Amino acid sequence: MKWLLEQKIERYKKALMKMGWFTEKMLIRTIESMETRQPALVRQVVEDDDVLDAMEIELREEATILLGLYTPTGFNLRFLVGTLEVANILEKIGDRVRKMAQLLLNFYREQPVGVDPNIVRMAKSVALLFKETLGVVADMRSETAFEVCMKDSEIDEMFQDIRSELASLLREKPNQSERILCLLEIAQNLEETADLCTNIVESVLFAVSGTNYKCFRDQMRLFKRGEGVLFDDTD
Repeated sequence: MKWLLEQKIERYKKALMKMGWFTEKMLIRTIESMETRQPALVRQVVEDDDVLDAMEIELREEATILLGLYTPTGFNLRFLVGTLEVANILEKIGDRVRKMAQLLLNFYREQPVGVDPNIVRMAKSVALLFKETLGVVADMRSETAFEVCMKDSEIDEMFQDIRSELASLLREKPNQSERILCLLEIAQNLEETADLCTNIVESVLFAVSGTNYKCFRDQMRLFKRGEGVLFDDTD
């Protein structure tokens, strides 16, 4: 029975990675559209988000079957619980990418200029961070997980710079407010995508070590449980 569970989990992991790569492709298409101003690319991204939602449901159903039929323990149990959360986070990243795609479609219709190069640069950095995050999931290794948390600080700094730049531009050119606010929202979704990458590696660390870590102030820190709130027996 144990060997059968191992086979099922390996199959499940391959499906999870397929979802991750699909999400990465959505992000890459969005960045390519920023650079080339091709609406067709982001239209495809909007359509792909429905596929990503279906993938998340499939993984959830498969994990439920594995947990119910095989009653896994140890690493296998933590892996299934942790990667269920990973699938949910991938779906959330897909939502952020879809929002960016929709914003870009409106941007192309309304604005004759291109996307701010700083935002494109930030988007490429987020795509690289996401790629490293998928590597953490594939290898189930904790070392790189800590690096993802630290690199998120670089994305945060980029976002702060862009936000300050756009805020100044908004004061100087209020007649361009629609364009500026659209760019700001795109940058915000990129920053949130990077934050979600740290949530993914937190789940991997739980699966590997059995302990809870949180990326706090750009450092991965062990979450130390206190006396508790939800399961405190005292009334």
